[in-house]
Amino acid sequence: MLGPGWSTVAVSTGDLDVLLTRLAPGVADLVRAADALVRQVDPDVVRVVWPHQGTVGYGVGPAKNSEHYAYLATFARHLNLGFNHGASLDHGGLLDGAGTAFRKLTVRRAEDLDDPRLVPLLRAARAERLAALGRA
Repeated sequence: MLGPGWSTVAVSTGDLDVLLTRLAPGVADLVRAADALVRQVDPDVVRVVWPHQGTVGYGVGPAKNSEHYAYLATFARHLNLGFNHGASLDHGGLLDGAGTAFRKLTVRRAEDLDDPRLVPLLRAARAERLAALGRA
């Protein structure tokens, strides 16, 4: 039996494959690396892909506005690994942004994903969503 906050929603690769075919090869490689990192940190993550927007959402459930804690946004030469509630997380200066909620890491090379602050940040972002939803 899964503990509180764990989802049983299956992660599909179909939509991710559609998104990857629309991207420059280098950016597609960055998406694969970032996606692998998120799934390694949270094997039960719920991934929702919006190929037409060039984005991927990650959460404790499929609801974008309430259950997602991280996202990928793709661009011509890079991607952003963003945190939906990053402003409330202690990110040690790793993330950029000035709004009241969202923060992001600009990823131009796969090595950008090797920052030792990133894995604890992903864990904290997931924990923040579970706590906010009363599932901690």
